[in-house]
Amino acid sequence: MRTDIESFWIFALASKCRAFTQENIAWSLLIIGLAWIVITLIYWAYPGGPAWGKYKLKNTPLTISNPIPGPRGLPLAGSMELMTSLAHHKIAAAADAWKARRLMAFSLGDTRVIVTCKPDVAKEILSSSVFADRPVKESAYSLMFNRAIGFAPYGVYWRTLRKIASTHLFCPKQIKASEGQRLQIASQMCFGREYKLDSFNSEVEELRALVEEGYDLLGTLNWTDHLPWLTDFDPQKIRFRCSNLVPKVNRFVSRIIAEHRALTRSDQTPDFVDVLLSLQDRDKLSDYDMIAVLWEMIFRGTDTVAVLIEWILARIVLHPDVQSKVHDELYKVVGRSRAVAESDVTALVLAPFGSGRRTCPGKTLGLTTVTFWVASLLHEFEWVPGDENNVDLSEVLRLSCEMANPLTVKLRPRLHSHEPTVLDVQRTTY
Repeated sequence: MRTDIESFWIFALASKCRAFTQENIAWSLLIIGLAWIVITLIYWAYPGGPAWGKYKLKNTPLTISNPIPGPRGLPLAGSMELMTSLAHHKIAAAADAWKARRLMAFSLGDTRVIVTCKPDVAKEILSSSVFADRPVKESAYSLMFNRAIGFAPYGVYWRTLRKIASTHLFCPKQIKASEGQRLQIASQMCFGREYKLDSFNSEVEELRALVEEGYDLLGTLNWTDHLPWLTDFDPQKIRFRCSNLVPKVNRFVSRIIAEHRALTRSDQTPDFVDVLLSLQDRDKLSDYDMIAVLWEMIFRGTDTVAVLIEWILARIVLHPDVQSKVHDELYKVVGRSRAVAESDVTALVLAPFGSGRRTCPGKTLGLTTVTFWVASLLHEFEWVPGDENNVDLSEVLRLSCEMANPLTVKLRPRLHSHEPTVLDVQRTTY
């Protein structure tokens, strides 16, 4: 039998091992920390910042020539500051500063970004299948139920939704059938009911709250989209807010789909819900798919037309010579004796909605609506600056680039003799 003295060496060795292990751990952590700092700085030193440095060092030789120029930003974070406030102005200024208007690279955390200020390069990028995917955005992934057209991954499912949109929802027949509803807001086009802004019933307020919250979430730069190590923390509470909003949207749209199923509307113009419910065979969508498509239609179809019309009218007010040319064109196409009709739209030219493979599927409807409204407003009125202040072209960037202050102008009827009317063009998104 071993005595206590004989077995003492075991405790002494354990004590030495413990001290040795703690010292090693400290040195190991120090070495790992220094290595991490060195690697981070190496990534950051590459043109375009850390995301580009990480990609190039992992996938291509170190001797690669002619990297895309661009700002490095900060280690780890990259150039996140470019995406705050008026991001389009900041990015354009950065491209000028780096003399990289053709192509400029920068990093948003771990996300690589390429920007071009040249139309020919932009057209090539937008038309290429290589860039046909949309960046993964957590709020869009949640709020659009992983199924919507705008953020669906490029592939069979996306092509199927585009086909349904172009063949059934935005085809000339459907646009013509809804001509009588054109002056109603986008929600009537989607859900077959009218939501008046001056009414205060619970359904109107519910829709207003859903759209406002969704706009705020999708328009916010979510740090966790670009800095994966923040994902578990949700520092901006975007995931928490999305998880609260999604069930509300689901219930709202599901209720409308259920009401349409229970009713026969053969004597009315079919709305989007009716069209989707009528799809058969391979085109038939599940309820979850219909909810995603309908919510995207109301969500993205509410601001684009209003914002574009407001900018057009603001520019028209500032450039009377252009307004005079439009009036002349309207005289030739429409004349003085009648109002503008939608059949006149084809003779009036306007810039397109987007470009390339991801161009807006509803651009035909959007252009028809915008052209009809702008032509009608300019045909009936002369638009001049208001007395109190000039037109303010200050911008605010949300999902769309909107006017920071609503357009306030004075209208002079052109076809009848009335006193000028001051109009505050309050933008609406419902």
